[in-house]
Parts: sequence; structure tokens; C-alpha cells
Amino acid sequence: MVNLGIAGASAFSLPRSVGSIFGLIFASAEPVGLDDLIEKLGISRGSTSMGLNFLLKMGAIVPTTVEGSRRTVYEPEMSLRRLLDGILRTTVFPHLNDSGTRLDALEESLAELPAEERQLLSKRLNTLRSWQSKARTLAPFATRVLGKAKKNLKGQPIS
Repeated sequence: MVNLGIAGASAFSLPRSVGSIFGLIFASAEPVGLDDLIEKLGISRGSTSMGLNFLLKMGAIVPTTVEGSRRTVYEPEMSLRRLLDGILRTTVFPHLNDSGTRLDALEESLAELPAEERQLLSKRLNTLRSWQSKARTLAPFATRVLGKAKKNLKGQPIS
């Protein structure tokens, strides 16, 4: 399961440590704490803490406590809808939002190039702008398809 987590993280250009943390939490029958992750995965406290924070921000794990302990432990998010929504919010959408600025900077740098090269790269830049436009059009559709996560009467997510 840890290797599947690593493969999944790689598919979204996330660090191996994030994938291994999620994989171990997902494969564990009991909630897993920070120290357990460090011990079982052999990664540093800093990497583990950063990975947990990223997974929490993404909504891929859920913090919980064990009765009789003040220690925070983590369980996997079991709703595919919430997992995909978190992946889109934390990895895809920020890059999509920043791409316009980067494309503008590229366009400005074209002025310094010879005419032939500028013409070719200008066409390619237009292609990138077209792709960006299509991706921005699809982004809201993707979140609508995923829909809002359903909650019970207590406001807790329903898988």
C-alpha cells in the first residue's frame, strides 16, 4: 500500500514522503500518529510533519484522537469525491491560476528573439493560451461533477 501511495503521489508530482505517509495511513487498521509514521517509514520528523500538513490541507487524511490519549492520530479520507476535490484544490488549480502570469512573461521575452523564431514561438504561446483557457473552462465543471460532499445532520461528512 505504501508503494501505491508513492505512485499516486508521483502522478501528481508530489514528494515520495507524502505518498508513503498516505499509503501507510490508508493501509493501517488503526489510526496512525506522527511518531508511528517516523518509525515505520524511516523519514525525518520534518518531512513527516510537512507531509501530514500537506495531506491535511488537501483533505486526504482526517485527524482524530484515541480515547485516553491527547496525541493526534490520522485516518485516511475514504470519500473519493473529497480526495479528488482536495487534489484539484491543492495541486491543479493553483498552477492553473498562476499560468496566466507566466504566459505573459513569456510573451514579453519573445520581443528579444529573431523574427523567425519569435513567429514560431508566438504560435506555440497561443497554443498554450488556448490550452489554459480550456483548462480554466473545465476546472469548474470538474468541481461540479465531483459535487459537494454530503454531510449528516451533525455536519459530519458521509462517505
